[in-house]
Amino acid sequence: MKKRRFLYHIFSPKSIRIRAATFTWVLFCSWFWTGDSMKSAGLSLSVLIGSMLIQGFFEWLYDN
Repeated sequence: MKKRRFLYHIFSPKSIRIRAATFTWVLFCSWFWTGDSMKSAGLSLSVLIGSMLIQGFFEWLYDN
C-alpha cells in the first residue's frame, strides 16, 4: 500500500503538470544559456527524473 502511494505521488495529475512546466522551463533556459539543443535536452531530462523522485518521496514522507 505504501509503495502504491509513493507511485501515486510521482504520477499524480498535479505532479505531472508541475514537471511539464519545469521540463519546458529548464529546456528553454538551458538552450538559451548554452545554445546546444542536445545538452539542453539531456539536462531537462535529468531534472525531470530527479524532480519526479524527489517530489514523490517528500510528498509520500509527509503523508506518513
